Amino acid sequence: MFSDSQNTHYLRLSRLITGLLWALLLSGCAIEFPVPKHTIMGSDFGLPDYKVTPQTETERAAFQIKLFSLSYAECASGFIDYIEFDGSINKDAVEAFRIILTQAQGCQTRSGRMLYPFVYLNSSVGVNKDGVALGELLRSYNIETVVTQGQVCKGACALSFMGGKLRAIQDSGMVVFASTNTRGLGYGCERASEQVFMREYLQKMMPLSASDRLYFNLLNYCTQPTGWSLSARTAPAWGVTNE
Repeated sequence: MFSDSQNTHYLRLSRLITGLLWALLLSGCAIEFPVPKHTIMGSDFGLPDYKVTPQTETERAAFQIKLFSLSYAECASGFIDYIEFDGSINKDAVEAFRIILTQAQGCQTRSGRMLYPFVYLNSSVGVNKDGVALGELLRSYNIETVVTQGQVCKGACALSFMGGKLRAIQDSGMVVFASTNTRGLGYGCERASEQVFMREYLQKMMPLSASDRLYFNLLNYCTQPTGWSLSARTAPAWGVTNE
């Protein structure tokens, strides 16, 4: 049994707690809970989980590719599709993209403008010719390429990134023009045939003046193992990003 003094204490405490709760309700205050996030593969960036709906995915030993629908208020349909890629860029990855891109849907905005799907790229392994093949495929679908916070798009991936009709680096994301060939020393443009291959590809993806400016600077990194890293701050000056 509680004493009268203990009963009085508990009664006062109960009234205090009730009063605080009513004060919160009347003032319009609410306790905020963190919104669950869907983290983009290979990144530190997340989208609100309730806005993201998984559609399909392909997983191999060397890579993963996933298609999602994203709730997007600007779209008349209410959503737009996007793709996440993580891993090695090889022939199988290009074929996986070829299949998934036929399923990815863009949208028309309420003002009538067409928006195309976008792809997040995280890759530091791959062969340059496969990177070019993927870049050309992405361009044929008018895809936007994105490297977001925490992601690195290196070597073959950097070439794929250049295939984006629109290209964006977000936050701490990095695009690195460097070799991903363990036998190579630099970017993989030491031979004349490699130089021609890379120059012609860049000319297809960018205005001529911008592509040649980028190409001739890339030649400086052919024998430098660390390559050339570009961030959200430095990439626009070279036309590597255009959004």
